Amino acid sequence: MKIQEIYHTWKEQKSQIEVGKGLSNKVISRIYQYEWEKRKPLFGGYRLIELISTRPLGKAAVITAGVLISFVRMTFVVYAFLGC
Repeated sequence: MKIQEIYHTWKEQKSQIEVGKGLSNKVISRIYQYEWEKRKPLFGGYRLIELISTRPLGKAAVITAGVLISFVRMTFVVYAFLGC
């Protein structure tokens, strides 16, 4: 009989737990934040710009690509004026 009383006392104490104010808002906001981060593309436009601008090798690659494109464009212009 004493075990039953201890169990019921424990059960009463556990059922009277107070939940802090704003707990449900915090939980919902965390769920929305998790879902938003999950949907965020891995290599979106802003993310790609951020990756390139923060790494020296990325900056060098962009500059090299720009130089090559400029060289090809100048070659076409010279060929158009001098050639056919």
